[in-house]
Amino acid sequence: MKGINYLAAALMTAFLMSGCSKPVLDWRNAEVSNGKIYEIGANEPFDGLVTDVPHGKIEKLLGAAVLWSLKTNQPKTMASLLGGMSYECDVTVKDGLLADHVVCRHHQSQVVAYEGRLKNGRLDGETLFHGPDGGRVAVLPMKDGRVDGRVQVYFGDDPKQLSMEADMANGGYDGDVTGYHHNGKVSAKGHYLNNVPAGVWETYREEDGTISERVQYEAGKVVSQNLYQPDGKEYLSEEQMWALHRSIASSDDFTLTPDQEVLLSEAEKRYGAIRLLSPSQQKAKLQAEDEKRRADKIARGLDPDCFVCDGSDKQ
Repeated sequence: MKGINYLAAALMTAFLMSGCSKPVLDWRNAEVSNGKIYEIGANEPFDGLVTDVPHGKIEKLLGAAVLWSLKTNQPKTMASLLGGMSYECDVTVKDGLLADHVVCRHHQSQVVAYEGRLKNGRLDGETLFHGPDGGRVAVLPMKDGRVDGRVQVYFGDDPKQLSMEADMANGGYDGDVTGYHHNGKVSAKGHYLNNVPAGVWETYREEDGTISERVQYEAGKVVSQNLYQPDGKEYLSEEQMWALHRSIASSDDFTLTPDQEVLLSEAEKRYGAIRLLSPSQQKAKLQAEDEKRRADKIARGLDPDCFVCDGSDKQ
């Protein structure tokens, strides 16, 4: 990663060699007025290279803020993979505005977090982001400060292996998305429509690549969920079993399909559950219990309508 570590120095050297008349301004000696960068005390906006700019001062202008919400398909968040994004940046400025190039380094380090070409002061073109150790973290296709194209994210502990790639447009997910296990096998795949999950999403096991779950989305909401054992046989989770039980107990209009009946019966055996009764079944059960109680009292010579009479006062 030595080449990455010295990109910032190389940028400054090239800048100075290409135009010795252009000055270099450290951010400590800069001030911002009406959105433009000036050297402190100067009357004219600055032209040249501004160094050690805190990333937070230019992040929104560059469009890099989208990184905070980017999915990673791994335990670490994007912010964690990128070391918190506490960067110092060197950026070319023309007439006080961000011009055509930026290089940002990790805090108190010469490791380059990312460098990019600017268009109208915003990131434009493919931009590669690195973690504090210099390892590749993400590749973002930028267009006028917005992500537009196929995004690639890599595992923090294996910067050669993709963890996720997705189609994005206007800073949101729009198109196909694919997640990967550490071994390179697909872990999940699905589709977004205007940043909302749509259609069929599937997840797969790492060890053998067999499907483990299939979810159907409509308007961003789950309308069906199917779970599968490694042999391909479908099964219900305990949560799904109880959801069906609640549906049965809440309405006589709810009817199990033949497939649901098979899956529910198998789940009840698996989780040791007893099926709940429908409202009419509950009512019939209570009536049967009441009739049995009344018949028992009559047989014992008691008043069936007397709820405190149990025959204990008779010898």
